[in-house]
Amino acid sequence: MVTIRPQYYEFLYILQDATEATQQTNGSWTPGTSGWTLKGACREETNGKGSVITTADGKALTFASLIQLPVGTTRVPEGTKVIVTSQEVQTSDLENEAYRRTAKESGLIVAEGVCLKFDFGRLHSRLWI
Repeated sequence: MVTIRPQYYEFLYILQDATEATQQTNGSWTPGTSGWTLKGACREETNGKGSVITTADGKALTFASLIQLPVGTTRVPEGTKVIVTSQEVQTSDLENEAYRRTAKESGLIVAEGVCLKFDFGRLHSRLWI
């Protein structure tokens, strides 16, 4: 359960990369796992003006949304898939493409994309998709 503060009223989910496969004592291998995890509370702001950000490698990109995050949120690596929802959902539901499509149409999924840039601030962190 994530604690919601008045300024962070939405939920950020990230797609975790697959973990490494592990070898069991009998010699067989267990495949790595991946899936959606709840990162924490957030607030999404749509880029209605078509503003541009400059990434670490100097590229100028037009972003779709700026995600505001509370101070103390750990870094989300660039290239990570993210979903912002208006309510907390089961992470297993996000695996289902039909569920995500319906959730977008209903407004449950507010934004979906790939992390273009992450910035730690003194009072909050920001993530662009």
